[in-house]
Amino acid sequence: MIRALTFGFIIATLSSVVIGFFLNYFYAFEFDETVKILPIWKVVLVYFIVAMVLTIAAFFIEQKWQNKGLFALNALLSFFVVAAMGFPLKYTNTEIDTTFLPIVAIPCLFVLPLIWMSFQPLLFSKK
Repeated sequence: MIRALTFGFIIATLSSVVIGFFLNYFYAFEFDETVKILPIWKVVLVYFIVAMVLTIAAFFIEQKWQNKGLFALNALLSFFVVAAMGFPLKYTNTEIDTTFLPIVAIPCLFVLPLIWMSFQPLLFSKK
């Protein structure tokens, strides 16, 4: 369990840093007021929490159902991320300009699953 928590902390930190840099770089251009909808600290906090929860869930799923459970968890995560793309595409706000929200939000959706699934074999390698 300590290995899973350490792994979760590393993945949560890595994905949070990547998304923080991405948002900081994008918001430096000041295209619109997307920063009011997606503040960097909220996105980083959500990324950190989701990464830790996914890692703990993956640890228990792998213990109970082995690789079949991990495959189902990864498929569910992938499906959720693709389905979540519709939210920033349909989001409208009459008070502020949200023209560039999909350009910011859609890449944000894919950073955590990409990093988490890339490093997952390190957690579950039997050596």
